Amino acid sequence: MKTIVITLPHFFSGEAAQIVQLLQGQVDLVHIRKPEATAAEVEKLIREIPAGWHGSLVLHDHHELALRYSLHGVHLNSRNPLPPEGWTGSVSRSCHSLEEVAEWKKRCDYVSLSPIFDSISKRGYHSAFTAEEIREARDRGIIDDKVMALGGVTFGKLDDVLRMGFGGAMILGDAWKGVSAELTPVALTIAGSDSSAGAGIQQDLKTMESVGVYCATVITAITSQNTMGITGVMPVGGSVVESQLKAVLSDLNVKAVKVGMVPDAGVAHVIAAALREYKASHDCHVVYDPVMISTSGRRLMAADCLDVVVEELMPLCTLVTPNIPEAEFLAAKTGIACEGGALADALHASILIKGGHSDGEVLADSLFNPDGSSQSFKSERIDTRNLHGTGCTLSSAIAAFLLKGLDIPSAIPQAKALLAHAIMRGKDAGIGKGNGPILPGKQ
Repeated sequence: MKTIVITLPHFFSGEAAQIVQLLQGQVDLVHIRKPEATAAEVEKLIREIPAGWHGSLVLHDHHELALRYSLHGVHLNSRNPLPPEGWTGSVSRSCHSLEEVAEWKKRCDYVSLSPIFDSISKRGYHSAFTAEEIREARDRGIIDDKVMALGGVTFGKLDDVLRMGFGGAMILGDAWKGVSAELTPVALTIAGSDSSAGAGIQQDLKTMESVGVYCATVITAITSQNTMGITGVMPVGGSVVESQLKAVLSDLNVKAVKVGMVPDAGVAHVIAAALREYKASHDCHVVYDPVMISTSGRRLMAADCLDVVVEELMPLCTLVTPNIPEAEFLAAKTGIACEGGALADALHASILIKGGHSDGEVLADSLFNPDGSSQSFKSERIDTRNLHGTGCTLSSAIAAFLLKGLDIPSAIPQAKALLAHAIMRGKDAGIGKGNGPILPGKQ
């Protein structure tokens, strides 16, 4: 049985992601029906849908786009009574009588008959056929596998449609009843889990919440750690990371991504592929904090991972935030001197080199952009041993402020102010016996 969804006549934020989610579920085809839209508007929606799903799309208007993007089909109507010249894909049409069905079945791959049930979206739009008429049409071979039931059809009525003899169903209102006119922008953190909750996923969540941003999570590794150090690391398999990414990116309106711990090359490939596909159809900032070695000296990235990170992940980034040792490591990997401008140019991303590992009472974080511009952000050192999670906090705060509309030079000082506040809150806290965490919170 074929299940088809028809789009709402108007566009809405996150529609492409919603279409993909439907196709990932029990829906076979999506009919794009925007009767008042221009060709450019329809094309924009098509381009926002990853190309791998284009073979599941059918157009009601601007059929030339079906040819251009190799879509599944075109739907005929009074505005477009014939398929475009040279068209070899599927052809469908809506019918409102059994006589029309009998006529158009000969010329189409499938047709719809409506209304079968009382409409759930149009008041006073009732079923036009009795159960006996449907039964007789089925017995005469008018209703068969090429005929889709339309009008008042819900996912809960699919079994009824099948028993009536239809080859499938076309659903409108029930597919979009949970859609908001504007999906809330959210942030996503892709990182490892810290059992002491001082860094990683847990710290990112606390930081973004303090900024006032909703945060979703994809876990790349499970670590056993406390304030004394890390005693165990278990990377999450690439297929599980991929499944988490698909679940979040197909539904939520992700506008900023913070990437932290990437344990191995397989996971790096998965993250880069998912973000590349998502960014092709969404405006989305990516902030990468290249976690390589823990403060206690534990290696957190496999040796073969950095090549994938440099070649595939970093070119997708809005900003990369290494500390001084990480910047030196990246410079050595790319075969250049550890100079911020050269590093930004080599990695095709803005680079914020954090100054926390330098000496002195005044710390300077230095921003270098691929266009050659640079900027310094200074702050005073706070005397405390409780500094666990500073890198995670700064990078996730920057991502959150970018989501809220700030540009990079404006987001960094806001994030540094939040970081200073978090350090001061945790300065004298006695959480654990070693180097305790900083404590993000509303300022």
